Amino acid sequence: MSTRKIVTNTIYYGVVPKLSMLLSIVMLPLTTPFLTTFDYGVYGVLTSYTSLFVSVAPLGLHVHLTNSYFELPRHYNLVWGRVLLMILLSSLFFGLVNIVILLFTLPMGFSLEGMALSVVGSMPIFLLANGLLAQHIFPLVERPRHLVFTNLLGAILGMLVSFVLIWWFRLGYWGLISSGFVSTIFTFTVFVKYVWHDFNIRPIWDHNRRRVRRMFQIALPLVPHTLGFVLLTSSARIVMSQCQVSYDDIGLFSHGAAMGDYAVVITSALAMALMPQIQRTYRQADFSAYRRLYFLCQTVALLTSFLICIWMPELYGLLIRNESLAKSCDIASLLCFANVVYSLYVFMSAPAFIKKNTMQLLWLVFVPGILNIVLCYTFVPLYGYRAAIWSTIVSYWSQLMIPFVVGYYRRSVHEWLGNRWLIILVLMVIIADLLIANEAMQLAIWLKLLLTLLSGGLLALFYTRTHLSQLL
Repeated sequence: MSTRKIVTNTIYYGVVPKLSMLLSIVMLPLTTPFLTTFDYGVYGVLTSYTSLFVSVAPLGLHVHLTNSYFELPRHYNLVWGRVLLMILLSSLFFGLVNIVILLFTLPMGFSLEGMALSVVGSMPIFLLANGLLAQHIFPLVERPRHLVFTNLLGAILGMLVSFVLIWWFRLGYWGLISSGFVSTIFTFTVFVKYVWHDFNIRPIWDHNRRRVRRMFQIALPLVPHTLGFVLLTSSARIVMSQCQVSYDDIGLFSHGAAMGDYAVVITSALAMALMPQIQRTYRQADFSAYRRLYFLCQTVALLTSFLICIWMPELYGLLIRNESLAKSCDIASLLCFANVVYSLYVFMSAPAFIKKNTMQLLWLVFVPGILNIVLCYTFVPLYGYRAAIWSTIVSYWSQLMIPFVVGYYRRSVHEWLGNRWLIILVLMVIIADLLIANEAMQLAIWLKLLLTLLSGGLLALFYTRTHLSQLL
């Protein structure tokens, strides 16, 4: 893959999907006058349960997708077809479970409206299979356009329907919930053509019970792994609500976290674009190349977090025209460093996925997620939402300590990194990066421009000195 294609794919995976987010920001001044806290309450409860079951419904079976693509390059579609059918059945089951829970939870109860709302809100669970397979196949074949633009068009269509229902028909929470309903139906339908027809991946019933049992033995440990992401990103808000933290403070935390999440967009997009190289270099035991790819991703993560942090006041001044929300700028400047260790997660988890050691994946996300809950329950009652900021950061950064406490990752990281104590150096750089960036936020704009240019030059120097162009 050429350097140009790496950059192009990174833009596809990182920038284009955020266009729908930009549109949603533009629409806020038009829709919020017609929404109430009750509307957002119904929407928040419903989407929380739906997100939970969306993470559980695949049952970890997606672990077999990437592996079979490399291990059975001519017949991978047979494995993918079996996985497709099992996820379709699983999503049907969990979608029905979600409907029942929502009927008991939503204030509408067992009414016609409650039933309709539960069904509409559960649609992302029922129809997740095609999108899940598409998220895996298009990066592997290095064709991001169909995936990215289908998801983008679905999101835009959903937001337009939502706008009409809220602004024109004044339907409140129905308008909010309709966005996911419409976009899910659109993407599922389009991906039938791409996944089922173009790649010849169609539901296949597997009569070999031993093979199915083996697939689940490998896959099921991924369920708590996937839940770990939910715990890392959402548990702080859940704990704060249970600890009677005011919803104004929870809102500040949520808004700051959302702004801080922009820092990981480029890193995650780069990691996705590099996934074929990550897979090939490890499978070929080219650990020197694997290590250089890791340091590329980690360097991009550090520089991206640094630059977003120092420009955070200007970003808020440009995008946020609400004095109460502007108070979350300091929160965002810290939380943009929370997931700066995402690169290490990607490179530690890839060998576990390749070798099918899925039980070991629990250490990477589920344990840090549990740590986040424990820290929040311990310190939020004492220090309020500020404690949630640092508990989130500490929980994410705890991934850096895993190679020092878990034997499997001690051996694995030593294999490809050469010396696991380099991780301590990475941690020191992250801490320095956070401290310097938060101080540099107050600098004059011309100095920030100079730091931005220096950061770009540093990345270019690292890229050329490590001969990364030979890997891409």
